[in-house]
Amino acid sequence: MKKLLLFLLIPVFILAYRIDIQKWNKFSTFYGFLKQNSLPYSIYYNLPAKLKRYVRNIAKNETIFILRENNNFKEALIPINSQKQLQIIKNNNKYFTKIIPIIYNTEEKEVKVTINSYLSYDLYKATHLSILTNKIINIFNDRVNFRTLPKGTTISIIYDEKKRFSEIRNVKIVFAQIKNRFYSVNAFLNPIDNRYYDEKGRSLRGMFLKAPLRYTRISSPFGMRFHPILHKWRMHDGVDFVNKIGTPIHSVADGKIIYKGWIRGYGRSVEIRHKNGYMTLYAHLHGWPRGIYVGKWVKQGTVIGYLGNSGLSTGPHLHFGVMHNGKWVNPLKLKNNVKITLYGKKRRRFFAYIKQFTKENNINIALK
Repeated sequence: MKKLLLFLLIPVFILAYRIDIQKWNKFSTFYGFLKQNSLPYSIYYNLPAKLKRYVRNIAKNETIFILRENNNFKEALIPINSQKQLQIIKNNNKYFTKIIPIIYNTEEKEVKVTINSYLSYDLYKATHLSILTNKIINIFNDRVNFRTLPKGTTISIIYDEKKRFSEIRNVKIVFAQIKNRFYSVNAFLNPIDNRYYDEKGRSLRGMFLKAPLRYTRISSPFGMRFHPILHKWRMHDGVDFVNKIGTPIHSVADGKIIYKGWIRGYGRSVEIRHKNGYMTLYAHLHGWPRGIYVGKWVKQGTVIGYLGNSGLSTGPHLHFGVMHNGKWVNPLKLKNNVKITLYGKKRRRFFAYIKQFTKENNINIALK
């Protein structure tokens, strides 16, 4: 009888709790969230100043989870960045907040696709992940011409799928191969520096990206020019890339931010020092993302600003300059000049890793 009673109560217990899922859109605010869920504004006012800044800038499309009991609020989980989330708990009609880590589930997956139509279509058809196409292009862009990718090319990928409550939050490619009758190119993610190398220990990318942004055109190349505002001939120590205001600007190489602020005619700017005597300048910015500051180490591809029109500028563009050993050089000639190859201890550790990796995943590649 007791077992029967317990069995009958289980559905009642389950039905008493419900999880609501809400999307944070571009019009969402923390005040609006509190009002929508009948929560007191004191929750916000009692937060530390730093945390208030975070909740005022919650990223668009973040997923908010709310636990309810008999339609009454019990708990909420609100991501404030990729690592942490704000937890709001109601207990005895009092509200408590704390920062807890976001728990992700990671699942390794493998896919092999033959390109019969075009890359994005065939890859999405096999995985239903649109993000994979851009990741593959970013990895192989310096080695493979995707505009002339032969039909019948096979792409093999091993990747980690990172999920939060069954929602895919990120995809990390740990191995990829592009193979056809003309060539075969392999890419292993090196866990030591998070770069992709081939089986010979050569980086698939050079030290520098092709460009720090996606641009529509180049309005001014490197060299002498007649200045459109100062109306006199002078040296143009960089390249001007044109796109719309707000376009993300990426660091073209690993390095340390040595300046962030206003530079006379350059307007809002960022300077980054890289190894081998290189320094890069990103000027006429509209602004900077949160977390960009002098002394910060950034990886190649990190967003360090947004395209703007500040300083002496005739229209929205990025002035991108590269200095080598104290002398300005042409940024467009860097791509094929600076390569990265592993040597010594780093090389030995990488080869030990890919030897074990290929064995565990039954990948048949002759390691050099």
